[in-house]
Amino acid sequence: MTDHTTSNLSRRRFLQGGAAAASALGLLQGGLRPVAAPAEAAPKGKLPKKPNFLVLMCDEMRFPPIYESEDTKQFRQQYLQTQNFLRQHGADFHRHYAASVACTPSRASLFTGHYPSLHGATQTTGAAKEAFDPDIFWLDPNSVPTFGDYFRAAGYSTFWRGKWHASDADMLIPGTHSQLVSYDSNGAPDPSKEALYTASDRLDRYGFSGWIGPEPHGRAPLNSGSSVPAGQQGRDVGFAQQAKSLLQQLDHGGHTKPWFVVSSFVNPHDITLYGLWTNTGMTEDFAFDIEEDVVPVELFDSALFDQTVNDNLATKPRAQKSYQETYALWIQPILQDPATLERYFRYYYQLHKNVDEQMMIVLQTLLQSRHADNTIVIFTSDHGDLLGSHHGMHQKWYTAYEEAIRVPLIVYNPKLFPQPLQIDTLTSHVDVIPTLLGLAGIDPEPIRQQLSLDHSDARPLVGRNLTPLLTGQIDQSSVNDPLYFMTDDDPSRGPNQDNWTGIATNSVLQPNHLETVIARLDSGSGPKVWKYTRYFDNPQFWSEPGTPTGTSAVEDVIQLQKQDIPTTPGTYFPFAYEVTVKQTPKTDEFEMYNVTDDPMELTNLYNNPGYATEQSTLAQLLQQQCAQKRLTPCSGIVPGQPTCGQVPCSS
Repeated sequence: MTDHTTSNLSRRRFLQGGAAAASALGLLQGGLRPVAAPAEAAPKGKLPKKPNFLVLMCDEMRFPPIYESEDTKQFRQQYLQTQNFLRQHGADFHRHYAASVACTPSRASLFTGHYPSLHGATQTTGAAKEAFDPDIFWLDPNSVPTFGDYFRAAGYSTFWRGKWHASDADMLIPGTHSQLVSYDSNGAPDPSKEALYTASDRLDRYGFSGWIGPEPHGRAPLNSGSSVPAGQQGRDVGFAQQAKSLLQQLDHGGHTKPWFVVSSFVNPHDITLYGLWTNTGMTEDFAFDIEEDVVPVELFDSALFDQTVNDNLATKPRAQKSYQETYALWIQPILQDPATLERYFRYYYQLHKNVDEQMMIVLQTLLQSRHADNTIVIFTSDHGDLLGSHHGMHQKWYTAYEEAIRVPLIVYNPKLFPQPLQIDTLTSHVDVIPTLLGLAGIDPEPIRQQLSLDHSDARPLVGRNLTPLLTGQIDQSSVNDPLYFMTDDDPSRGPNQDNWTGIATNSVLQPNHLETVIARLDSGSGPKVWKYTRYFDNPQFWSEPGTPTGTSAVEDVIQLQKQDIPTTPGTYFPFAYEVTVKQTPKTDEFEMYNVTDDPMELTNLYNNPGYATEQSTLAQLLQQQCAQKRLTPCSGIVPGQPTCGQVPCSS
């Protein structure tokens, strides 16, 4: 096998991995230059040779917001033992962001190192969209390679256990779209069905072996992470046991090749299931149990939290207010009385403890093995959760707020990090693959060229190799690259535009597609983190996708049911719909925040004359980041897709 390793993890290599960001920053006209975080020296540890990798991944866990109470901080310290252990000999990233939302777009971006504009997995199933709908696009196994493909090509054994959700990999019952489940009526593993999934190796074409389905997705309690009645088992328990068994096999089975294992969990994603219908017996039998003596009642500093609860959305892009108003219709209502909200908030943190306990089972198995010192552990989440912030918004869609897109990232190894390290550098999910390859001493470019033989869009990685930062070859003061975030996920619109009760619903109004730049700027009072977001109406996702050209524009046709369908047999009458035809995109809307001074993002500074210089700088940075990172397929044209003024692609 070709050797793609390299020991040249120099500053030059690091900057090359930044998609030529340094040269682009010199193009800013009359604005501010991005600046780096204050320096903190990295501990000088020895990088393991040909390390193994264990990725511990959860779903919907946000970085702790500024308004958490002292009780909540104590809860984290006492009960989130996996994270706390990893920090003792790890690098803890405090400004790490998802590349996209929600589940599928974020995961596919993390797994490929590219944005949805290239890998195509723009939408999340659920609400108005289902897995087989025409406007759902999954990651294709021969389009953009995953980190499994990269590491397998470099000589690693690669394995996946747990939630995947970048493609629809489930085995199906013939003649249906129903999952073939691998557990019994109480959620306990069914050995014969697990063996069937193992033999079928449904993720092999994505670079991973041994995945046991089905996906933990949908409205069935047994497909939740842990929200099941007594005597039943949620999926996270099984996922932990699958990963434990795999690590034990790698420890005792005479395995000699380096390995790359992903152990992926559901929670705290179960918070998505919490609401009026699930709490009043109108759906299946969920159980939202809280350990009363464990999870604090006063989770938030009331003086701070009240500010975000009372956020004035009239000063923000209109899609946010639309989302806040319609969420209860196309997902389910969350009542705003104090008792309901207290249970809702506390259950989210209970789910943190639940998943931490399962991750600890996997981590302890590693620590008890011969691979403990030679394995780098990575912990992260795909995205966060708004959890009632910003005037009562929930989940993670239609915004770029800190609660939704800022997530934990810890890189652990006792040899590499003799002491804990905190990193305040701005980092993104698209940096993860280049960094892991860098930690393994693997040059990605020869492998990418090799993978391009059977992948249509194996384009150069757009993220940065942060290895020199982790190993102390460079310090944080020299890293000043902006971040790019994008989302086209629109779960409120689709062929199934009604809720659990069958009531037809409106979708979130346009413009509701986002692109964001996050950067540190210094306007004379020290480095500060700024965030600038453009909301736009993307014709790629119109009823007839295409590029509007005036009177011959493509049309976006929206039909809204105006009355209930008759339920009495033999009843016939004219059926009313409202039809809207749109030929031009809605006007762009913007928001801009000084996140350092306004960490709850309450004051939209866009078009504020006092911040004209910052606005001009951020607008230019957004255009540059879009051009550098929002790549499009080389394999063909996507109708209506934004191009950011890029030159035609080349592999």
